[in-house]
Amino acid sequence: MLMVWAIMLMSVTVAGVVQYVSFSADAAVLDAADFKTLHLAECGIVLGLHPDLRSTDPVLKQKVGTDSGFEVWLTSEGSRMPINFITDPRVAEGVVKLFEIWGLSTEDATIAAQSLADWVDTDDDQRAQGAEEEHYKGFGVFDVPRNQGFISVEEMQLARGMDLVEQKKPDWKNYFSVYTDGQIDLLHATKDVIIASTGAAEGDVDRLISERDGGDGIHGTEDDGRLSDNTAISLLGLSKDRLAAIQGNITYGGNSVRRVESIGWVGEKRRKITVIARRQDDNSLTYLARLEE
Repeated sequence: MLMVWAIMLMSVTVAGVVQYVSFSADAAVLDAADFKTLHLAECGIVLGLHPDLRSTDPVLKQKVGTDSGFEVWLTSEGSRMPINFITDPRVAEGVVKLFEIWGLSTEDATIAAQSLADWVDTDDDQRAQGAEEEHYKGFGVFDVPRNQGFISVEEMQLARGMDLVEQKKPDWKNYFSVYTDGQIDLLHATKDVIIASTGAAEGDVDRLISERDGGDGIHGTEDDGRLSDNTAISLLGLSKDRLAAIQGNITYGGNSVRRVESIGWVGEKRRKITVIARRQDDNSLTYLARLEE
């Protein structure tokens, strides 16, 4: 009986060791794949920050081996609304219009926009439909607004009226930036942002995007159109007065703050890195943010 018991004990022990080794091997494979996806994503970031690469360059999408590779998307922060410039009436007007496009009433859009502006400005004077310290104290929230620029897009959620924006447009954070230099880049901006920031008619914006994105209708592919600044802006059909009013707030490919999003992949595993950097006049880079997912 003792011998039988000893054999059974050894069998259980061996089975446990085999299972442990199996689990360890599986974990090692996953760790190796995770490291490789990160490495591939880093390779994409290095390429994406090269000053001579365009967003349509095929080198930005590469397959490495049989089951791995990376894909890189180049845009500019100018494709997003410059929230820290909202004290500029032209930017404030664009933010209100954007909220209206998303389905907010004019009143609710104005409340949110003016509250955001009260958060950014340096005084304690409340706008007619904005919010300063006393408003937030009524909800048990203290030491806000900070009366300086937002440090992150996420911080915008704390401003009065942004809960309604969240309800209407859950992905609203993708339309704002704290890093942009203040100009809307028509080369990369979405339809909603272009309409809101320029006041152009929807049909004219559709025409610009069609010419910009080429025959396949996908932005950032090889058939994208190569438009000059003047051609791109003229496609918007703006009056001379309107164009003069927003001239300093729009550009076409002239934004110096680049957003590089790189995804490394191995099989079904993905790793994403986003880097935001400003290109200086001497071609050097100033890194503003790095995010990993």
